[in-house]
Amino acid sequence: MVSPKKPRRLSRQAVNTLIFGIGLALALTAPAARAGEAYFTGFENFTTGDDTIIGTDSWTGSHAGLKLHGVMSEAQHGVPGIGNAAYIGGYATTTANTTNKTVYVRRVVNLDPVALNQEVATFSVTFGIKDSVATTKRDNFEFVIYNQAGAVLGGIQFDNTTLDSSTQEPRRLIYRLSWNGTAFQYVLTSFTFLPETLETLRLRINYRTNRWTASLSDVPIFQDIPFYTGSVTKNLGSVMVKMAVGNAAANTNYILPGDNYMLFDNYSVRTDPVTTTLAITKNLTGAAKLSWNEEAGYSYQVQYSTDAKTWKSDLANSSHTASLTQTASFTDPTTPVPAKRLYRIQTTAP
Repeated sequence: MVSPKKPRRLSRQAVNTLIFGIGLALALTAPAARAGEAYFTGFENFTTGDDTIIGTDSWTGSHAGLKLHGVMSEAQHGVPGIGNAAYIGGYATTTANTTNKTVYVRRVVNLDPVALNQEVATFSVTFGIKDSVATTKRDNFEFVIYNQAGAVLGGIQFDNTTLDSSTQEPRRLIYRLSWNGTAFQYVLTSFTFLPETLETLRLRINYRTNRWTASLSDVPIFQDIPFYTGSVTKNLGSVMVKMAVGNAAANTNYILPGDNYMLFDNYSVRTDPVTTTLAITKNLTGAAKLSWNEEAGYSYQVQYSTDAKTWKSDLANSSHTASLTQTASFTDPTTPVPAKRLYRIQTTAP
């Protein structure tokens, strides 16, 4: 649980080969492009206090000096075992702003996953949202994906402003920010987030196939749907941490945030190539059952050989294009069961 700090604040192609024979199974995986973590912080090296994110470790943002973001120590946020954590929001005051109704921080990474042949980018973060205490004003919190030119590509919003009509408590809805062909819109998902509870958001984007998946504490929110279909360049510039103020004043020169805020930690961006790892077992008849991880939009062909020189692709139902990123399987239908046969999966990117 998130606890108060102050009374008003939350205290390409890849081919894998497997040799199968009586009592023998050997998997060989094709070399993959180098990948790994592009950026990570747990905010342990940040100075704790208000207004300590902007200017540290290349983080930038808005509303510097107004106590609308910062870093809490474990003693301040009260969540045992996580050390320092950052926050955004949490200050019930009138803040001048003539251009928008948002507060944000972000850290640029500037990657082109496809050019690096590491077409999958994954963003993950641990976060929790504390509701307002000293005011009825509430705000929404977002993680928004931008390209290197600063254009929005998509995002996830955690809605803390929409109230249940009977309880007057936030419904805690989750929205997907998506391009609809002419503009961005917030699309309601069928999931909600937990109040004052740390959860892990994971966004996985394949920049080659233009599909993405989101999960919250390992529960899928959506899977392998179109990411961005507009005309701007699809690469990765940054993932913005944002508070969208839900209580604009009548005077449009001001924003009126509530004292709700979002605690966030373990902010991570990484890239990875799409690789295929093949495994094999025998079924009850002794036939070879192949299993591999597959990527939505990629095509897969089971091939076999007796000498590792000539490969055949004529097994019935041995090829398909994946519709989801998941584990696939195929059982060799040959009868009688071959005494020894070599297998591989030929993977073709779209």
